[in-house]
Amino acid sequence: MTRSIGIVIPAYQPDPERLTSYLQQLDSQVTPSPAVLRIELDDPSSSLLNQLYSRLSNVIFTASVEIAIADTRRGKGAAITAGFERLCACTNTTASSTTTTITNSSDMSERMDIDSGSGESTNVTINMTTSPPASTIDVLAFVDADGSTPASSFETVLGAIINDDADVAAGSRRHPSADVAAHQTLGRRYLGDGFAWLARRFLDEQLYDYQCGAKAITTDAWQAVRSHIYATGFAWDIELLAISSGLGYHIAEVPVCWKDQPGSTVSPLRTALRLGRALVTARHRTRVLAHNPVHQLLASIETSSQPVIDSVATSEPTRLSETATAVKINPEVDVNVNIDTNDQNSIEAG
Repeated sequence: MTRSIGIVIPAYQPDPERLTSYLQQLDSQVTPSPAVLRIELDDPSSSLLNQLYSRLSNVIFTASVEIAIADTRRGKGAAITAGFERLCACTNTTASSTTTTITNSSDMSERMDIDSGSGESTNVTINMTTSPPASTIDVLAFVDADGSTPASSFETVLGAIINDDADVAAGSRRHPSADVAAHQTLGRRYLGDGFAWLARRFLDEQLYDYQCGAKAITTDAWQAVRSHIYATGFAWDIELLAISSGLGYHIAEVPVCWKDQPGSTVSPLRTALRLGRALVTARHRTRVLAHNPVHQLLASIETSSQPVIDSVATSEPTRLSETATAVKINPEVDVNVNIDTNDQNSIEAG
């Protein structure tokens, strides 16, 4: 039986041309073809949105392409979680973002300005294919928006799940069989190698690389681990792997081709410090799952933390930021625009 794949691409200040090209590669080179490609876009400017929509509207995709727009920078982990929750219909995530679905259509041709003046957060669908029911997504995956992991290589990560070799698949740049075409800067490499060494001593799951931005998980496994993940940033990967291992799910480390891309928005030193703290936290959470009495006691007195899924589900409805209210569509492209508010005010245009 062919499994349906949903891929989430978390993005903050992405290069529109590079992202569009990468989406085309994911759509055309991954087999079986993804059912959904969902961009979780944090705090975009109107200029970035216009460039991205303009490029996407001129491309024909086999997959349904969705863009979820958040008016704040949520963090990588929160963005991926929101995407996974939406794709597997676990949680209504519309409170914290606006969703745009790009699909093929030739019903109308006119320029549209979409404005959230009502003050309600909405799901904007710009039709150019019809997204499959969320319940049909069998494999959830995410990949970094910069295209560091080529689509053809990401396919091998998905293959570990598709072929029933694992419940969770983690791409690896540090695996002996990985093909690194362009390395990170020397400082980033040393920090990354040091973190991987430390992680192998803190966590039960022994991997070469915990932080590569290319991972996949079965929907069933996600349903089990989702309530145990608390990290909203880059530590999310660590918790995903640690919790999955703690719950007995099989993790496959898959060597990938990888090419470092310039223009990262990540601070290496600050991120390294946060990841170090995340190792301690992840180890603690796995010990709680193993019913360690000391860690269970510590967990019982924790009051401030909440799983990421709770923040995704309970976020107050927000307006699109002023920089993201006007979405300009190429007037020469045939589009059909409708607004799916998911039980909010119903609006249609077309």
